[in-house]
Amino acid sequence: MAVTSPAKTMRTTKQTGAGLVFLLLLLAAAGIGAGATVDGRSAARAAKAERLSRFPSFHGAVPVLLYHRVGHGHGDYSVSPTVFEAHLRRLHELGFKAITLDRYVAFMRGEKVVLPLRPILITFDDGYVSSWKNADRVLARYGWSAAMYMPTGVVGRYGRLTWQQLRQMEASGRWQIDEHAGDGHVLVTVDTAGRHGPFYANELWVDGRKESFAHYKRRVSRDIEQGGALLARHLPGSSHDTFAVPYGNYGQRGSNDSRIEPWLSGYLQVQFAVSFVQHDHSFTSPGQGIANRIAVGSRCNAQTLEMRLLQGLEELKRTAARRRSSRITSRAR
Repeated sequence: MAVTSPAKTMRTTKQTGAGLVFLLLLLAAAGIGAGATVDGRSAARAAKAERLSRFPSFHGAVPVLLYHRVGHGHGDYSVSPTVFEAHLRRLHELGFKAITLDRYVAFMRGEKVVLPLRPILITFDDGYVSSWKNADRVLARYGWSAAMYMPTGVVGRYGRLTWQQLRQMEASGRWQIDEHAGDGHVLVTVDTAGRHGPFYANELWVDGRKESFAHYKRRVSRDIEQGGALLARHLPGSSHDTFAVPYGNYGQRGSNDSRIEPWLSGYLQVQFAVSFVQHDHSFTSPGQGIANRIAVGSRCNAQTLEMRLLQGLEELKRTAARRRSSRITSRAR
C-alpha cells in the first residue's frame, strides 16, 4: 500500500485550492461580462426608445424634403455630403422611412397604401450630377429611395445629368425622375424697368410690350408638355405624374398678371396628380393638388431638420383639431 507524504499532500491541496480560486474567478468574470452585455443591450433599447419618443408616429400625412445640391461651395441651396449623411442618420434614428414617389402619389390620390409609421419623401431639384453621386451611396446604405426633378432643357449640360445617367439612376431602383420644366426654369423680363421674374409666373415683356394672356398660356403649356414628352421618350418606364414648379411660383408669390395664378394652378392640377411648391414646414395630405416641400439648404443641420419636421407635425395636429371642431360644430347645427 502506497503512503503519501505530508509534504506531497500539502502541495496537492494548494494546487487544488489554486485551481478552485482560478475557476471561481473565471465564473465571476463570465457573470460580469454577461451582465455588461445585458446592460449594454438595455441601454441601446432605452436610447432607441428615447429617440423615437422625440418624434411621435403620425398618419394621414407625409412630409416631403427638397434638396437642390449635395456638394461643396454652391451657396445657400447646397448641403455638404457630410451634412446630408447626418440628415439621413437623424431621420433613421427618429424612426422615419423614405417611401417611393409611386407610393406617395398613390397615397395623395387617396388610394389604400401601406405606409411606415413615420413616412417621408426625399426629393431633389435641378438634376446636378453631384447630388446623385453624393446622395446615392447614403440612400443605398439605408435602403431608401428619392425623386429627382429634372428641367429637360439642361440635360447633359456641364454639371447636369445626362439621359444615360438618368436611366442608370432609375435602373438602380433608388431613384424616380420627373419634370421640373422644359426650357422654362429661367427668369424673364417682366416690365419696362427690366426687372426679372420666373418664366411660368409672368407674362413676357418684349420690345416694349407685354405678351397677351392667351400667348402666355400657349407658351407655358407648350413648355410643360414638351418637357413631359421628352421624359416619356427617354425614360419610358416611369409614370411622370408629378411636377416641381420652378422657383416654387405659379403666380401665388408674385406675378405681373393676376389671372396667372388661378389659371396655372388649375392647369397643373389637371395635368398632374401633385405639383410641388415650397413655402413652409407643413406636411402633405391626400387631395392636395398643389403640395408643399420643406426646403433644406446650407443652414440646415440635423438638429434644425428635426425641429422643422416637429413644427410640421405640430401644424398637422392643429389642422386635425380644427377639422374635428368643425365637424362637431356642423353636427350641432
